[in-house]
Amino acid sequence: MQDGGDSLKGIMVLLLLWLFALIILPSLVVTTIEALSSEPKIVVYNYKLQQEKELNLEEYVTGVIAAEMPVSFPLAALKSQAVAARTYALKKKSNGQRLTTTSRFDQAWLSKNELLNSWQLDKFLLRWCKLAAAVDQTKGLVLTYNNQLITAAYHSTSGGQTADAVEVWGGDVPYLKSVSSYCESNSPYYNQQQFFSWSQLAEKLDLLKDNYSQIKVLKYSSSGRILKIRIADKNFSGRDLRRKLGLNSTKFKFKTTKLGVRFIVDGFGHGVGMSQYGAQGLAEQGYNFKQILNHYYPQTELVIGKY
Repeated sequence: MQDGGDSLKGIMVLLLLWLFALIILPSLVVTTIEALSSEPKIVVYNYKLQQEKELNLEEYVTGVIAAEMPVSFPLAALKSQAVAARTYALKKKSNGQRLTTTSRFDQAWLSKNELLNSWQLDKFLLRWCKLAAAVDQTKGLVLTYNNQLITAAYHSTSGGQTADAVEVWGGDVPYLKSVSSYCESNSPYYNQQQFFSWSQLAEKLDLLKDNYSQIKVLKYSSSGRILKIRIADKNFSGRDLRRKLGLNSTKFKFKTTKLGVRFIVDGFGHGVGMSQYGAQGLAEQGYNFKQILNHYYPQTELVIGKY
């Protein structure tokens, strides 16, 4: 009887597998194809390949999260990044602007093959599932202000306080105001130091050789970033000085010595919008992705996008 029972169970398993392959699997494939065909497309210029590529929106968003945020972050932070990335992409598309794959101009993006080569198969499967969950659980969700897609700016680390858009780009944006971001202690960019000898500083800034050791801050922003600074006989904006010296942000202090100047820099990036390490910190404190987005993009609404 035992052998007969096992045989019957085996037949039942085979029957169920046959039914799955014959009936259920085709319906799943059709549903997936229909979902992909109704999903908006995004055209992205791949800087590495020097060519344009058309992607399904959610496939693109998955690659952005993988490139822009550590997969080790809590799911709530990854979901916040998914919404911000999706909103950013659709905003540019609606404005007729081209998306690229470089963080110098746009959002970084990595293909599935690039991730597989980087992570190897075992880590890839686990990490891709986590990324896919962040995208699937926020599918279609975007941020709007006055029924219009927002400019979903974000950066790595704010240094404790995000920047007001008007301080950085000159235009007032109601939902890109300075907010506290005190939970970034895990960021490797929270506090870093960069040293320049006086001769290095003079060369990089094209200063006169006389009196170039004189440094004075002329104007700070409300979030503690340097807006204008005078070094020797020249005035620089904080952004210009950051670019010329390769500083991580415009939120810095400095100490002068006989040998040169040491910059103590807080944060990494322009500082506007969502802090990615801040999102990590809030998620670890129990905030969900909606609360994180509401904190960094006040006055916005989370809605299903109309493509």
